[in-house]
Amino acid sequence: EGVRGLVSPHIDYARGGPVYARVWKQAEEAVKAADLVILLGTDHWGRDGVFTLTHQSYGTPFGVLPTAQDVVDRLADALGNETAFADEFHHRGEHSIELAAVWLHYIRGGEPCAVIPILCGSFGHFVQGEADPARDAALNGLVDGLREVMAERRTLVVAAADLAHVGPAFGGGALDVLGQASLQAADDEIIERMVGGDAEGFLAAIRRDGDRRNVCGLPPIYVALRALSPVQGERVAYDHCPADQNGTSLVSICGLLFR
Repeated sequence: EGVRGLVSPHIDYARGGPVYARVWKQAEEAVKAADLVILLGTDHWGRDGVFTLTHQSYGTPFGVLPTAQDVVDRLADALGNETAFADEFHHRGEHSIELAAVWLHYIRGGEPCAVIPILCGSFGHFVQGEADPARDAALNGLVDGLREVMAERRTLVVAAADLAHVGPAFGGGALDVLGQASLQAADDEIIERMVGGDAEGFLAAIRRDGDRRNVCGLPPIYVALRALSPVQGERVAYDHCPADQNGTSLVSICGLLFR
């Protein structure tokens, strides 16, 4: 079976370039064949459990990727119009979808395709156990709506998502060699859950330590896993990116393909 989705970083290209390149290159056939691409990105200023749509289209250096207005309207009905567009202005300043969109357009040789940009707000309430994702109306409505659309046309799902953010730059202690090894072990566990298509296990692994590692890609990856289920992943690339001048803060990133 062909590639149905992928996890792409959303860190800057200077640090994440090799991981971006490897995952997008390996997804090339599916990227070029897609009639519709769902772009799920972290909303770094997003409220708990809020999924934000837009009727606007994203521009890239290659032109414009048109937003599929009809699908946006359907998803807005599922989410509730007021909630779905309350934070629409976040799309203007948020880099997560933007950085993946450029690769999408580049791999397609500048050929546009319809996209659905969705910014995913914080999952803090799920991590803290204050809410249950299985009973969350907005989340379940979004997932059901995405699955309906995916059944109707050739769709690629992209989660624009980084992993951990650790060290003094993010309010934690300086990372030494042991800290880096611990980070990699924790990342390996959540990547294993992603490869297994296990959305609940992925969330549970992050919830276990209260998201102490600040995995900002939790919401888009979780939604992608739910929307694509049942799904199997393939780990393509992984890296640690420096986040301060001393090498004591890191951002971890990965590239995965979903089939």
